[in-house]
Amino acid sequence: MRFLPISAALLGMISSSFGQSESRLVWQPVHHYFINRQPGKEAAPIAGARRLNSFTAYTHLGTDFGFMGPAEHDIEWQNDEVCLHLGQEPEAWAGMWHSLSGLARESQKSLNFSAAWSELLQPRYQARISSVRVDAHGHGRLKLEIKSDTQELLWSEVHTLQEAPKEPLVLAVAPLAFKKAKLINWIAEPGSELCVDGLFLGIETPDIPFDEYVLAACYAKLARSYDPGSGFVKDRSHLEDGAFESLASTGMFALATAVLAQPPLQMISREHAQKTLNKIHRAVKALDRPLGLLPHFVRRSATGYMIHPGTEYSTVDTALYYHSLLLGAELLQDADLKMDLVSTVGQIDFTKLRLPEGEISHGMKDDGRTLLTHGWKDWGGETALVMMLQNMVDEKAQHHKMERPAQAWQGTGFITEIQSLFYPDFESDTPDALDGVKWLSARRRMLNSQKEYIQRTWPSSLAARMGLYGLSAGEGAHGDSYFIGGVDLPDQSVIHPHYVLMSAALAEPKETYALLQRMEHAGLFTPWGMVEATTVNGSPYLPMNGSLNAGFEVLGAYHLLAKHRGLPNAIYAASRQSQELRRAVQLFFPPSQGRVPTTTSASE
Repeated sequence: MRFLPISAALLGMISSSFGQSESRLVWQPVHHYFINRQPGKEAAPIAGARRLNSFTAYTHLGTDFGFMGPAEHDIEWQNDEVCLHLGQEPEAWAGMWHSLSGLARESQKSLNFSAAWSELLQPRYQARISSVRVDAHGHGRLKLEIKSDTQELLWSEVHTLQEAPKEPLVLAVAPLAFKKAKLINWIAEPGSELCVDGLFLGIETPDIPFDEYVLAACYAKLARSYDPGSGFVKDRSHLEDGAFESLASTGMFALATAVLAQPPLQMISREHAQKTLNKIHRAVKALDRPLGLLPHFVRRSATGYMIHPGTEYSTVDTALYYHSLLLGAELLQDADLKMDLVSTVGQIDFTKLRLPEGEISHGMKDDGRTLLTHGWKDWGGETALVMMLQNMVDEKAQHHKMERPAQAWQGTGFITEIQSLFYPDFESDTPDALDGVKWLSARRRMLNSQKEYIQRTWPSSLAARMGLYGLSAGEGAHGDSYFIGGVDLPDQSVIHPHYVLMSAALAEPKETYALLQRMEHAGLFTPWGMVEATTVNGSPYLPMNGSLNAGFEVLGAYHLLAKHRGLPNAIYAASRQSQELRRAVQLFFPPSQGRVPTTTSASE
């Protein structure tokens, strides 16, 4: 894999233009053909084998791809490039197709080159696609083409490659000519001997300041997994609608949509935000909810949406969903939605969710009856959100103290920050009433440990030189298993950069935005959002569009922007205004301890 060089000047840069409007050209990979190799496993796909695992095989756009042509089985992909050797086949051609939006078979989905991000975003906040780039070498004729959602050929160009190495081929396209682009393909014509390293879209970013761009790009990443037909958000954007939807991601998408509709930004119209939240609420309310709990994941069946077999009814996902929707309803001042949400939350029976030692269970198995034997007792934000949801339902409930106060399990980053996506109360060092923890200090210690770990353990790495950090949780570097890292573990080399934005309110905003610019330069933060994971050396990285971490990223990006601009934090204002959230958080910070912090950041 090849990265652009990062100069010492760029590494030390603190930009003075974060608040100035600027449109830029940024290259978005459609597919960078590196192979994400696992030790001891054969690289795949190999010559003559065209079957792919749809769970891990996807483009950088979060779509599917495939092979085509009479000579498709002669395609070789065993290194970080796709090669064809057609010199002895004067009549055979082969190439690759890539969906630009959704799966190729989902003909109703397409990409508008003049407004490439979610339709929910206002025109001022839309990115445009104005060029196509292909990195190839060899000799022969290479054809590029774009097709519509009806398979109509919208555009094509043929370029002759010479033996001598060439600069990347960049071709201009007219954004207005591609309102419903579905496929982008490259084809090696008969007789060609060539290799393709990558295919890219030239994105003209909206003419907005960089801090707004970060927020818009993070929202666009999350919105790519939203299915407006059902109201659910997929666990990852390259899956089929209805196959594997996430309730936690659905809730955070609703909250992000509501907060982006707030002045002064108003990236989304209030009307569209209100319709979206009510659509989501109706879809979720229709689910089976034993003891009031929501499923972790759902899928579509012949009779509607149901829990995905083999997954659980989850207390933490229920907490994330209802905290998000209650805040969204408060932000939009939707009294009817709020009333219905409060009634639904009141149906959760926490008395039957207790384990013998007193803690709340993680949930129930997919049968809706069998309690999971593990409970919420580790210290951190996940446990806090579950306990606060219980306090919202019954403020007289007995609560189990957390284990190892102020110490996140394994030193995993997101655990100290997730509660602060929703509540301002954890932005101070007032000892909490449950365990006496000074949350702000605990969060700052985690941030310092995260930064120091990379510099100490991998001093010569790309991450150390960039100042990148984030030992957290998400998909592993190879994209086929969930991975949980942390600063208490040795030799951790997988970074989940969502932690950069989750913890951003603790840091100096200009430093965080400068880091995001360095990540952009290294290909780790693109117009399609942050990568899911990367190693400390940037290779390999996982370009998956995962919705859970995308939810963390967009909410973190909002808190960062509010601090940078000195704006009133709309999420925190709604949290202070909500009677339900006030009742929930008094478990940790009862009114007798004093007023809720009113600053827009944790470092002020």
